Amino acid sequence: MSRISLAGAAFALALAAQFGFAPQAAMAQQAPKPGELTEAAFTAQTCALCHGTPSQTPPTMPLIYGSNADQLYTTLLDLKANRRPSTIMGRIARGFTDDQLKAVADYLARY
Repeated sequence: MSRISLAGAAFALALAAQFGFAPQAAMAQQAPKPGELTEAAFTAQTCALCHGTPSQTPPTMPLIYGSNADQLYTTLLDLKANRRPSTIMGRIARGFTDDQLKAVADYLARY
């Protein structure tokens, strides 16, 4: 049995998550309810790459799961319109329509 370094294991998990091969436990925590495999659910899983899962949010990232849907939607619109400073989120938000951002905000608010 070969040994793998902690850094190597972390890199492998990050790479796997980037390409949709997240560990079962992480997927179960953010999995949509049966019959709810929606665009918002898929987009919210992408959010988890940086913001973590509902039970494990990195200390350097804003908590988005369980947030007020209207407040989260307003924040996303502000990021999209460059009314709020950001490094990457403004660019990400500009890739979605307002309706898509609303659907994601509503989805994330339920957790």
